[in-house]
Amino acid sequence: MEPAVMAADRQASHAPLRVLLVDDDESDRLAICRCLRKSGIPVAVDEVASAAETLQRIPGAGYDCVVLDYFIPDANGLSLLQGIRRLEIDMPVVMFTGRGDEEIAVELMKAGAVDYLPKASLTPERLASSLRHAMQLSRAAAERRRAFEELRAEEQRFRTLANAIPQLAWISDGEGRRFWYNDRWYEFSGSSFEQSRDLGWQQLHHPDHLDRVRRSQSEAFARGALWEETFPLRRRDGAWRWFLVRAVPIPGIGEGPPRWLGTNTDITEQKQAEEERERLLAREQEARAAAERAIKARDEVLGIVAHDLRNPVHTVTMSATVLLEPSLSDERRLRQAAIVQRCAGGMERLIQDLLDVSLLESGNFAIRGKPVQLPGVLDEAVDLFDMEARPRRISFSCEVGPEMPPVRGDRRRLLQVLSNLLGNAFRFTPAGGRVALGARREGAVVEVRVEDSGPGIPPENLSHVFDRFWQADRTAGVGAGLGLAISKGIIEAHGGRIWVESAVGRGTTVYFTVPAVLG
Repeated sequence: MEPAVMAADRQASHAPLRVLLVDDDESDRLAICRCLRKSGIPVAVDEVASAAETLQRIPGAGYDCVVLDYFIPDANGLSLLQGIRRLEIDMPVVMFTGRGDEEIAVELMKAGAVDYLPKASLTPERLASSLRHAMQLSRAAAERRRAFEELRAEEQRFRTLANAIPQLAWISDGEGRRFWYNDRWYEFSGSSFEQSRDLGWQQLHHPDHLDRVRRSQSEAFARGALWEETFPLRRRDGAWRWFLVRAVPIPGIGEGPPRWLGTNTDITEQKQAEEERERLLAREQEARAAAERAIKARDEVLGIVAHDLRNPVHTVTMSATVLLEPSLSDERRLRQAAIVQRCAGGMERLIQDLLDVSLLESGNFAIRGKPVQLPGVLDEAVDLFDMEARPRRISFSCEVGPEMPPVRGDRRRLLQVLSNLLGNAFRFTPAGGRVALGARREGAVVEVRVEDSGPGIPPENLSHVFDRFWQADRTAGVGAGLGLAISKGIIEAHGGRIWVESAVGRGTTVYFTVPAVLG
């Protein structure tokens, strides 16, 4: 227990103060003892006559005060005072001497004496006043020391607690300058205090987030409010980890500015889980949207098929009714039979297109690849559409480049592609217009083109021309919108590609390539 605290406890219990009197002159010791007894302060006095004995008696004796003569045979008062201070730093020491010397008094007071009394002017009142002053100073010093020890103990407990938590902890001033970190920070960052102090913590922040973090921290600190933010920090191995920071203001001491205590909690796993949930939700939404699109597409297909089948079925029904008339002439019978045959062919083509689309979507579409002489396929396509060109005065030409190699493909399917493309070209080319068919070798492939002088396709529609069931305004109500989609699937199954170039008012050209058989 500190001497001043012991003295306070004894005063509270009316126990005498324990005083060590150090003087080699017995008459002086008697005079001082009389003054102590007359001072009105209960005291218990132990007397010693040498410096050596003084230093032996003090440790552990629990004295409340030392009354020390400056002139001791084996040491001067200054050196003995310094020795006492080394043993008991808060022990109050009152110095007295037989002759007054202001320079000595100043030196002793600097060395830690609480008072300096000349023996010639010593009175019980003066001594009592000196002892009370000594006890007050000692008590204040002891309180400061105890407060400091408690503060240091609290700081040690805080450090122990801060180093035990899994979060990265830090303390900063109101400008964001850090001056303390816990051990977790150094373990995570791999940096030293000198590297992290002040604004060094910013080196761990991702450059894409640093401005946002600085702005958010500055705004919260300026308001004196809780700062909460999320951001990535670079770990010592270079990996980026996401953290949630929470910082609260700590009131300053006296009029000092507040400080901020912050913790960074690793939320990488939680953030990844949230992102995964968001991805799953997005996939679910996409699946629902795809299902809705599929239902809509199914309804559209049913509508298109119903429409495209209803007309020919109705026509067949009407023709069959006419054929059942007993008085029907041979000429009318042949005409109605031709109508039935034409409608049946259209319905068969629609059904085959639907079957082809189903095969393409299921991944079961296949071609029978073998060498094919493409000029012969082009000639057959010309024969199919030549009769359609003449009545409408459409110029229909076919140009085949020199040294045309065979192509590897399926002749029937290639003819189907040409029929689809030429059918579209003739459908949208006005009377007196032009349709051209051509083929030429381009390296390891043969490029085929079907060109028309129709109205062209607006740029915003070009990306949709190969979509299933898609029809631009110019094709509204004509066909099921499957021809180009099937053609694209057939060409890609051959290992080629197909594309469209068009300009409004200047016509449309469809290109496709097929691998050539070389060598």
